[in-house]
Amino acid sequence: MPFRTAKTKVWQYDFQIRGRRFRGSCGTEDYEKAKAVEAAERVRAESAPSMRGEFTLSEAIGTYIADVAQGQPSERVTISQGRMILSVMPGSMLISALTQAEIGRFVTKRKKTSAAGTINRQLQMLGRALQHMRTTHGAKVGDVDLRAAELREPKERVRELSRTEQDRLFQHLRADLHPWVKFALMTGARLATICDLRWSDVHLEEGQMLFRLKGGGTMYFPISREMRAFLTSLPRAEQEPDSAFVITYLSRKSVPPRRVRMTASGGGIAEEFRAALEAAGIPDFRFHDLRHTFATRMLRRTGNLKLVSRLLGHSNIQTTSRYGHVLNEDMADAMGGFSALEFAEFQTDPQSKRNRR
Repeated sequence: MPFRTAKTKVWQYDFQIRGRRFRGSCGTEDYEKAKAVEAAERVRAESAPSMRGEFTLSEAIGTYIADVAQGQPSERVTISQGRMILSVMPGSMLISALTQAEIGRFVTKRKKTSAAGTINRQLQMLGRALQHMRTTHGAKVGDVDLRAAELREPKERVRELSRTEQDRLFQHLRADLHPWVKFALMTGARLATICDLRWSDVHLEEGQMLFRLKGGGTMYFPISREMRAFLTSLPRAEQEPDSAFVITYLSRKSVPPRRVRMTASGGGIAEEFRAALEAAGIPDFRFHDLRHTFATRMLRRTGNLKLVSRLLGHSNIQTTSRYGHVLNEDMADAMGGFSALEFAEFQTDPQSKRNRR
């Protein structure tokens, strides 16, 4: 029944239908009219698509972001994936009407501009959103097999930046973007991890900094002497909230230009990076390859695959095994200058040993 509080003479309604709460103003001081308004709201609530388990694709993605992704390190990536899905598939489509053909059309259209891995991750995000709507909100979902629609991904290559390529890259890259690339080379951190790093995560006294990892995990990364000098030399953004973040750059969209935080979505910086690569004559290279470069250099220096796995934040050392070629190369180099039979040969034929000298 309608009610009102001491603060207002206008009647209110507040009721629940199948666990969902509906409340609002009746917009009138007349009790009989208020009852009519409440009755109308009950009818509207009962007939709402969401009460019948019917949700649109836009509602499903938005609800998943609000319920699950909000506040997570991967939130911006999830939002970006959702936007890309809705740029191809109609947001007004009921998820109960989703068909395998509709998913196939999405994949076909996205293949024109995106890599297989990117498309697969978007499908996986859509799958998580649909599952969340089904299990949490009782939504009806079309009979689709998103895993079957995933594309075959090529075996991930390991592209290492050579020292000469590195020098050329810094020669052609904007100076205010150098810290972004240097940090990646010194830590092997993913782009999202770099962009999310806050000064509050940096503990110089303890010699470590907190990284937010892909999938929502965290890890502490050691601060070397080189890293300490690098961090203390970084210019900081002056305005909030950008001043809270470690990696910043000069935004040319501001007048005058001011330092702003780096974002995983790029904001035009990705184009600057690609332009510098082209100008430096560095083919077949992506920002993520800076992570590969760190891993191969560290493995070559230490020979410790488990250590590199920990530094990269891998939960499974099998993921790190792609860098095993570095150890194979080192073993081949070692064997190239080694002979197991040479000593015995010298012992049995001293003259031969003198001749070789």
